[in-house]
Amino acid sequence: MSNSKHNFYSVNPIQPNMPTFIERPGKKFIEYGDDNLYPQFVASLFYKSAINRTAIQSKLDGVIGQGLRTIKEDQQYVLNRANPFESWNEVFEKVALDYITFGGIAINVIWDQAGENIAEIYHVDFTKVRSGFHSQETDKVEEYLFSSNWGEYRKELFKPRSFPAYNPAKADEHPSQIWYWFDYEPGNLWYPLPSYAGSLNDIQIDIETSKFHISNLANSLNPSLFIGLNNGIPEPEEREEIYDELMMAYRGSENAGKAFIAFSQDREHSPDIIPIPSQNSDYYVNLESRVTTRILTGHRITSPLLLGLYHQGGSGLGSNKDEIMVAYEHFISTVIKPIQKNLLKVFDNLFSYYGYDSALYIEPNKLFEASEVTIADEEEKTEVDNTSLNNQ
Repeated sequence: MSNSKHNFYSVNPIQPNMPTFIERPGKKFIEYGDDNLYPQFVASLFYKSAINRTAIQSKLDGVIGQGLRTIKEDQQYVLNRANPFESWNEVFEKVALDYITFGGIAINVIWDQAGENIAEIYHVDFTKVRSGFHSQETDKVEEYLFSSNWGEYRKELFKPRSFPAYNPAKADEHPSQIWYWFDYEPGNLWYPLPSYAGSLNDIQIDIETSKFHISNLANSLNPSLFIGLNNGIPEPEEREEIYDELMMAYRGSENAGKAFIAFSQDREHSPDIIPIPSQNSDYYVNLESRVTTRILTGHRITSPLLLGLYHQGGSGLGSNKDEIMVAYEHFISTVIKPIQKNLLKVFDNLFSYYGYDSALYIEPNKLFEASEVTIADEEEKTEVDNTSLNNQ
């Protein structure tokens, strides 16, 4: 036990989370981050940050649109079956979500017995795949490893399984392959970074701020009172008992507004109750605005209205239709279409090896289509009603 009169605590700072890719002796794969769990970290940001999740989901909605289509309509039926359990569009949606979230994709390609055509394709969870070594002979990664739990991959249950890299020339030799694909990045041979990597710190700030506020409400993390008892220093057990009684009586949002009552022998021994001013509320408002802006900037979303978010100076979605349309067109041209172009390269390749000569395209969403139809219907109804009134 320390004899110091004061205890000091430090908080671990949020560090930039740019991963290192490590080749360790004795391992068959390249570590994805210092702990080999960088994709899992990125996935946790998707679940924990509402703004980040909304931004990713909005990009996904734009990318998948109304679904994959074939240019040759007579081959449209082929898209109904990618494997015995899923259609091409179901696989495409999962792959698109991985690409938007992580910057890369993984697809399990199953060839037919002759090794000439693809029989089935499956989406592979991007967090569960690791890259093998870079071959000096072919200048490519020739092997990928899959584990359902990389945090415990040394256990027999989660031991990594090896899959050869996607290569149609070796389909007869290796009928089950993994196509691991990401955008070209200078000097990066193994793994991608998310396109919004520059805003990862701000996403963490968003998460930590939310945790701070809920902890503040539930646990009085930011105390509003300093209570000093002036009856001497009790024994450790008694101090703990007094502390527990105070916390049980006044901590948490459900106990807000309770009266505070203290008993003392006289005024000289009465407790000191000193209010602690809370942090300026504008600080959190400004912080939230800054963090939101930087997260959306990382995702290249120029207007928060695209996510249905209010922005300063705005007056709601209904009165900002023109601004939304302009922002949406910019968003589609600069963000959505490049993603679609990259993904269609992959799926067109797969479709061609499926044995069909038709190219694929994505049926786009139509913004305000429903509302415009409703308005037109209402106008037509109004005209009919007015005509009826005039005829009476």
